[in-house]
Amino acid sequence: MDSKKEKIEGRMKNEEISSIEDTNLNIDAISNLKKLTDQRFIEIVSGDIVDHIQNDEYLLDSIGKKPGTYYKDLILALIQIHLPEEEAKSDWKEILKHKYTMSESLGRNVGIHVATLDYYTNIKKLLTTPKIVNVHEYMDTASRAITDDLTKAYNRHFFEDEFKKLFTQAKSTGKVFSVIMLDLDHFKLFNDLNGHIQGDIALIEVVRILHAVCSKDDTVCRYGGEEFSILLPSQSLNLALKTAENIRQALYDYRFVNEQVLPNGRLCASLGVTTYREDIATPQEMIEEADVALYRAKNSGRNRVKAFLGEQVI
Repeated sequence: MDSKKEKIEGRMKNEEISSIEDTNLNIDAISNLKKLTDQRFIEIVSGDIVDHIQNDEYLLDSIGKKPGTYYKDLILALIQIHLPEEEAKSDWKEILKHKYTMSESLGRNVGIHVATLDYYTNIKKLLTTPKIVNVHEYMDTASRAITDDLTKAYNRHFFEDEFKKLFTQAKSTGKVFSVIMLDLDHFKLFNDLNGHIQGDIALIEVVRILHAVCSKDDTVCRYGGEEFSILLPSQSLNLALKTAENIRQALYDYRFVNEQVLPNGRLCASLGVTTYREDIATPQEMIEEADVALYRAKNSGRNRVKAFLGEQVI
């Protein structure tokens, strides 16, 4: 009975870890994990590559992430489970000991990957049904799950998850944040006249411009079709309006191929902005405010920015 209970609890723990893992990966994290794998950092710091043994602390700055995410990145790259940094650090030391013990018993180096799998399966018992997955396939799958295939911006699912996190945080701490909803003006006509291939190229260029204008802390997403959303953590309405205006101007100044076929001769955008307030009850309500502002921008002539403030659109 106890054994069955332990298996059930282990399975629940494993599912919980998988859930945490799925909601914490972003493009930067995935890129960093690929770097850990491609440059064989894990094999070096674990001693698998004997000619290049280095103290693992020595490589902290080489990994491209600030201290505080080092050990959990090692564990995530090895076994695809997400742990707090301190727990991951403790586990890493135990895994190295386990690797040494297994190697001594077998008379050969078992390798860090085998030692890690055995540690989490038979010692810590976090994995009940382990399976070997190619790390590059795993990272590619993780990347596709949160990004738009065409533009490589974050997708709507990722946006909604991040938006809910920011909204929940704002509700509990009062920390302000803003959101921009952007829609390309006359884009259907642009597609019809230039073809979908040229339309796809334009969407890719739009995302490149958004990333160039926005800060690294902002989250650029393709919301759907020719509509995009940008999350602006810690930005007040005034700052968000400045960001939106910079985006509008950058898109207007860019020369898209064959944009002269459009009514005003330019492929441009309308933008709606809103900022968290205590009277906003739900994330959906805040999105609806940004949409109201966006369509007011559309209806008042396009190629402009409007903001929702309380019951007013300015």
